[in-house]
Amino acid sequence: MFDYIVVGSGAGGAAVARELACSGKKVLILEAGPEAKASEANRAYSIIPSAVEIWSTLCFGGTTMVTMGNAVRSDTYSDLSKYYDIAEKDLGVSKVPDTHIGPATKALLDCSGDWQRMPKAIDFSKCKMCGRCAVGCPHGARWDASRYLAEAARNGAEILTSTEVKKILIGNNSASGVESFNGQRFEGNAVILCAGGIETPRILARSGVDGAGKGLFVDTFMTVGGVKRGAGSTTELGMALVIKREGYLLSPHYSSFVMPYLTSKGIASKPSDILSMMVKIEDEPAGIVSQEGVEKPITQKDSKLLEQGRVEAIEILTAAGVEKGSIVSTYYRGTHPGGTCSKVVNSSYATDVDGLYISDASVIPGPFGIPPMLTIIAIAKKLSASILGRD
Repeated sequence: MFDYIVVGSGAGGAAVARELACSGKKVLILEAGPEAKASEANRAYSIIPSAVEIWSTLCFGGTTMVTMGNAVRSDTYSDLSKYYDIAEKDLGVSKVPDTHIGPATKALLDCSGDWQRMPKAIDFSKCKMCGRCAVGCPHGARWDASRYLAEAARNGAEILTSTEVKKILIGNNSASGVESFNGQRFEGNAVILCAGGIETPRILARSGVDGAGKGLFVDTFMTVGGVKRGAGSTTELGMALVIKREGYLLSPHYSSFVMPYLTSKGIASKPSDILSMMVKIEDEPAGIVSQEGVEKPITQKDSKLLEQGRVEAIEILTAAGVEKGSIVSTYYRGTHPGGTCSKVVNSSYATDVDGLYISDASVIPGPFGIPPMLTIIAIAKKLSASILGRD
């Protein structure tokens, strides 16, 4: 019998498991995906089709294994202030230094006074600016959830990978464990769901818990870019800068998806010739998750924000020396699904079922529009403190 069963090993699951295990609790962590080397974590990408193509990662450590290391606070969570402080210290968060602003990024920096340095969970003394953040850091410079998981394991937590949870075992309105798709049952005094904005509501629905699945946001984004010969952004630290606007943000971002668009226009180029930026919006939480699939539309407001960001990105890119006739925009993607369980938890992230908690992006109400990793960890720390009577 475990004190706590944690479902999912991403930012939320790893953080809450570590806090509980280090406090002497008997913890079991169940991860649906396999264990993956940090440098090969991009192989665990899963793509969900919708009007906005949704990218997620199914592996040990979850999406933290392929993040850009961005560690941004949300202005709307004043109740998480002290937990943000703790999380930033754990992750070694600092703003990108001059040493890691490459020539391509510098060209953009010189074109607007509104740029800010991005706070990142990266040890810059180890960062080689190899451009591989989003496919898995090969140098151990960027923080990921495997560090929390290792600490949890050293304190007695058990971890099972490739174990997908089907449902929560509930009797007399109390959670008593979980059952996997292969029929295994694990008993526990409490269950903490951390399977993410897509899978957490599905587990709840299969368990007979109503109210989850609506309100999906994915921080919809596109990449806008073109040709600046010899730009060299492929070997620079991605998203080193950020401009925050009302409803959207801009950030330097190389994407291989730009190349096919250039080719279709008859423009010959190499990856090293591309200079591009991300336009990420606070998309409306209009998506729905069900057992059958995911629906994530582009609303009229979303389209307006994307166009505003695209226009500003083109202005900055042109000023930075990108050939204006070469500028293209990619299709829409989303990488931070959340919001789908925000209405089934209270302010302490507990559900109406005794002993059932949620600690992932699904409890963040949208719109959101910024990298959620730091907020998810702060939420996990607040939940842990509440469970342990330390809040």
